[in-house]
Amino acid sequence: MKPIDIRPDEAAARRALLRAALLEGRARTQAEFVTHLEAHGHSVTQSCVSRDLRDIGARKEDGRYRIAPERRSELPGLAALIESFSPAGPHLVVVRTLPGGAQRVAHAIDTAAWPETAGSVGGDDTIFVACYTEAGQRGILERLRAAVNPERPGGTS
Repeated sequence: MKPIDIRPDEAAARRALLRAALLEGRARTQAEFVTHLEAHGHSVTQSCVSRDLRDIGARKEDGRYRIAPERRSELPGLAALIESFSPAGPHLVVVRTLPGGAQRVAHAIDTAAWPETAGSVGGDDTIFVACYTEAGQRGILERLRAAVNPERPGGTS
């Protein structure tokens, strides 16, 4: 069997583009999403778009794809669980949460499909978020700052 040659961050990048297109109301059909993704350099099929739409929580309502309201925020209602976050080396972010909150926040980060994020592991009150690059680490830190302090996106954790 021939291995599939897909970069791990390709799916996350596609999903981020789909999420943006959904929130801006750019497309109504899967064919339009295929065209949109191809315009951004992603060669995809309708079945790939269908899986990506499912994975980001999009549903077709009234003839248009929409993201469920609880999926619109990057960390929907969970930012209050985050106590702190900091870089650890060039490809890791450590997030500290209230006890019992780490798995819920880690799941939200994974569901948000941030293109910088390779994945996360959540314990009870600590999350390790792996990123592809040092620039990606900075992006994750900025996203967390914006989620925790929306009025001060440039603030510190």
